[in-house]
Amino acid sequence: MNDEHIEIEECVIEESGTRYVDSVSPKAILKRQTTLDAFLSNEPNRKIFISDKLIHRKAKNNRMSITITRSVIAKSKSKSRKSFGPVVEEVDYDENEEQNRNDWAKMKAEKTTLDKYEVGAHFTHCSSSIKSAIESVRCYEDMYPDLNSRNASDVVLVSLNSISSETSPKPYPIVCADRTYGWNSGKKYVRLPYSICNMTDGILRYDIIQTAISKLLEPLKTYKQIEECIRSYSRAKSFDALEQLFEAGLNEALRMEYLTTVVPFIAKLALQSPSLITQPIPILRRGSSGSVTISQHQAASLLAHAFFCTFPSRNIVSNELPCVNFFRLFSLRSANAMEKLRCLMHYFHMISKKMPTGLLTIRRQNDSPQEWSSMHLPLSKLYVSHTGTIEDDGHGMLQVDFANEYIGGGVLSSGCVQEEIRFLIYPEMIVSMILCERMHHNEAIVICGAERFSNYDGYGSSFRWRPMEKMDSFPRDRFNRLCCELVAIDALPFFNKHEQFNIELVQRELLKAYVGFATNDGTVKPVATGNWGCGVFGGDLHLKSLIQLMASSAQKRCLCYFTFGDQKFAKDFAEIYRAMVQAGITVGTFLLLSHHGSCEAMVDHRVTEKLLKKIFAGQLFDIISGYCFEYNENSSPTLFEYIFRKIKGSKMYQ
Repeated sequence: MNDEHIEIEECVIEESGTRYVDSVSPKAILKRQTTLDAFLSNEPNRKIFISDKLIHRKAKNNRMSITITRSVIAKSKSKSRKSFGPVVEEVDYDENEEQNRNDWAKMKAEKTTLDKYEVGAHFTHCSSSIKSAIESVRCYEDMYPDLNSRNASDVVLVSLNSISSETSPKPYPIVCADRTYGWNSGKKYVRLPYSICNMTDGILRYDIIQTAISKLLEPLKTYKQIEECIRSYSRAKSFDALEQLFEAGLNEALRMEYLTTVVPFIAKLALQSPSLITQPIPILRRGSSGSVTISQHQAASLLAHAFFCTFPSRNIVSNELPCVNFFRLFSLRSANAMEKLRCLMHYFHMISKKMPTGLLTIRRQNDSPQEWSSMHLPLSKLYVSHTGTIEDDGHGMLQVDFANEYIGGGVLSSGCVQEEIRFLIYPEMIVSMILCERMHHNEAIVICGAERFSNYDGYGSSFRWRPMEKMDSFPRDRFNRLCCELVAIDALPFFNKHEQFNIELVQRELLKAYVGFATNDGTVKPVATGNWGCGVFGGDLHLKSLIQLMASSAQKRCLCYFTFGDQKFAKDFAEIYRAMVQAGITVGTFLLLSHHGSCEAMVDHRVTEKLLKKIFAGQLFDIISGYCFEYNENSSPTLFEYIFRKIKGSKMYQ
């Protein structure tokens, strides 16, 4: 045996316990996550050459075999070395999958060519090798828009010349020129509580509000003073969650600090608003694109007004805008309502010690429907992990918020799933609820620069606040925006899960993801996402994951997919991805293939060769749409199974 080269004449390729060809002896299992350089020759016996020191050491101990991922299988006419992705840890073997696995192997063995590609896919652990692969694609470039060359629809509420890492930027203009704050401009601007047009029975409401809040500038003796303040200018009746927080949710030291320091600080923030925000704030309306940039100090001031429930006409969903006042949250009596308040009070507590000096940009973007059937773009790189989370591991990426059409969802009421939790641990994101109307099908909302202040455990009713052990220290761009970019895209709810295979609804979801993943600034920042729309909204995991893969590929972004503990789906997604890449499927042909596969049951499981050729040529989108319309909910296999069968059965790939 050569010290530098190991040659195995009759090689076994094993994966997860399934034997593809006869095994050599003796055999052993290669340790996980070892990167291999491998290729197959064109000779009948298909020799495999491995060059790796770990295998060398194992061979010396008379223990040698090969366990490799599908990504390292290749044929080479010249025997030149080809480098492929990492070997992944073995997963539990399921006998029911044996036939499909052997079909995978047969398809690969018969394939005459295989383009080089990088998978980066991962089945089990977010190990050092996959982390290294992900690290290499993180991007911390300046975010869109460039505030020095912005459009007329990009509004900035601060003086850019005053941006500093030491102090909050100055407002722009320095002195307010319109004390109505655009109140009488229809739905064009946010109605602010301190507008001189905010009147009730001829009385300026802000005079009443200002008087009430001013009483809280001194240390409080009881939380009931907060209730008295809000009741003096509103019809609020119940403060059960607030009572629960101060009576049972805080230790004595923290309760006293909140009463004597934090609540007076919130009151001061609210009263500072007229001097901090000196121009009307545009509403980011449906059907339009644009952005609003504010300082973190200005954001805190707006959130202080939400805390004191002062925004006029924002207590119910009206005028396409979300509820932003804290009335509903204060009135709830549930464990997670108290935990939500702990998150929000902790935010105010932290900024009372040190006010952050950065900027936030909230932008609305839209696009028109795409001709997906003619979009012949290659599939982007895919990274899949069943461990990790979008918020913890998606830095340097475009992070997906599984949003409600009203951004923020139920964060200020009873909701407590992915979007609400994200807004609780990044409270500055709640400002988007003040600015943004309900999203239309072709729109997305992007939040740049929000800072994380809390950690958490649990989900839904089990949600619990936890303090951050270490504050994030991610870079900022040249406008002092924290390099944290989140896109809110709302999936359709499906109370009958079979409805989502209607081609028009698939196109809607494709458009939504495509708009959300848009690259306005030309950067190719990866997308960090997961099971979008697959919780209470009833989305199909296979369909939604592939929709996001297609959208990210169309925008030329790679996709980092977190399955939130679902190891089997992580494995399945990686497998179907490899099969599609090896088969040369593009975005357009994939759309046709997947939707034809969803509906094969309507044609008695028979598809003519002529039809298959047209499908793979991406020419019969209308016919495939018809198949989707007639989707048979009782006899159709999963989408992944259908794609695999079509790849295997098409003469194009034989």
